[in-house]
Amino acid sequence: MKRILAMSIMILFISNTVFAMELEQEQYEIIDIANIILENDLGIESWEVTLKENMDASQLEGILEELSNSHTVTKEENENSIIYLVRDAHKAGNINVIYSVIFPKEKQYQAELVVSIKGSLWDGNVSSNYRNLQSNLTNKYFTKDVKIFSCMSTRTSAIIENDYVIQSFTKKLNLRQINVQKDTINSTRNIEIVYGYTSAWGQKITIQDRPVNVQIVTRTLASGDVQYMIGTPILINEY
Repeated sequence: MKRILAMSIMILFISNTVFAMELEQEQYEIIDIANIILENDLGIESWEVTLKENMDASQLEGILEELSNSHTVTKEENENSIIYLVRDAHKAGNINVIYSVIFPKEKQYQAELVVSIKGSLWDGNVSSNYRNLQSNLTNKYFTKDVKIFSCMSTRTSAIIENDYVIQSFTKKLNLRQINVQKDTINSTRNIEIVYGYTSAWGQKITIQDRPVNVQIVTRTLASGDVQYMIGTPILINEY
């Protein structure tokens, strides 16, 4: 468990500091993940894509002013930052978008724009709407330096299918540099974490001198169901 905790802390640090987009063409990793899940006849519980980029404060002020012209803006504050939140529900596509404009109080830190796109349904219409939405957002607000984190969850009641699902992702994405960690100390939180690298996706991080851009967390729930959380390049949400 200590090893997993140390790795998680390391990943959170790396996610904010070491990132690169190697491919110039726009990619939609969440759609690839959804297709693999659906090919395994599994349902999709939830999904989320987060776009992040550091920007000049003056640039973010302009974005915030534009958003405030058509949306309600709420303000939050903590000891480190002042955060302006804008929520935009795309009901036609069952997609919710949250803009977070973050101004750090300490001048040595950069301001940041974070856009979270999320939903609990997935079908052909959602896929198409998401593709258009991500393209519009990246072209309008971000540059090639944007960091994109994608996550999707599913579950199955058949524990025996665990290896099959992992093998399916390994085969479809042609995963390399695979590393597996297990935590069986807590019986209600039985977790297996798989890290790997695929050349199909452009973004990656480096952990202990190894490229990583796929993380799969398998968690056995108290009900006996098995939940899968698939993320790229890493999962930034709690699991």
